[in-house]
Amino acid sequence: MKMRIAAFLLLALASSASAGNLKGNCDIRILGTSTLHDFSGTVRCQPFPVSLVGDADGRMVIPGVEIAVLVEEMDTQNKSRDKQMREMFQSERFPRIQAVLSNLDPAKIRQEMRNDPNGKGTVELTLKIRDVERRIQAVISNLRENPGWVSFDAEFPLSLKEYGLKPPTVFFGAIRVGDKVMANAAFRLEAVPSK
Repeated sequence: MKMRIAAFLLLALASSASAGNLKGNCDIRILGTSTLHDFSGTVRCQPFPVSLVGDADGRMVIPGVEIAVLVEEMDTQNKSRDKQMREMFQSERFPRIQAVLSNLDPAKIRQEMRNDPNGKGTVELTLKIRDVERRIQAVISNLRENPGWVSFDAEFPLSLKEYGLKPPTVFFGAIRVGDKVMANAAFRLEAVPSK
């Protein structure tokens, strides 16, 4: 479940060296376990804007960004499991899962990735599922920068119980989805041409 929102996540390691606007998108893969077999699901985040601005020290920062997925668009290739998943999230009452990131310093994150032997960095975000918010840490990797766009991957685990979610079951509880879920998100941020 995004969440990766990766989710989602880092954002604009935006190599754009000047202030400007970016548009972002991401594809999220959710990996789960159950007593019968492991499974995966996919969801695309809603397009989101990212603004790079200069701070008082002259660094380019991202003051804040919100990334969201629609629960109804989550797909595990199993209609029964998807129905139970939507019920678990109470999708009619809480149709979105949201990740919020604040005060991001792309240069600092880029430097962390350069210094890490595996080329990874971290970013903290607030992930909201239903009416529960938790601070989590996502691992950022696979940074690719080109003129006009930047892409990267983000990964984070989450516990359904920590969000007050009861994992789906079938056959009177004999088959149960595991508590831990891993979200892997592939992000792409593109420069928005100035008018």
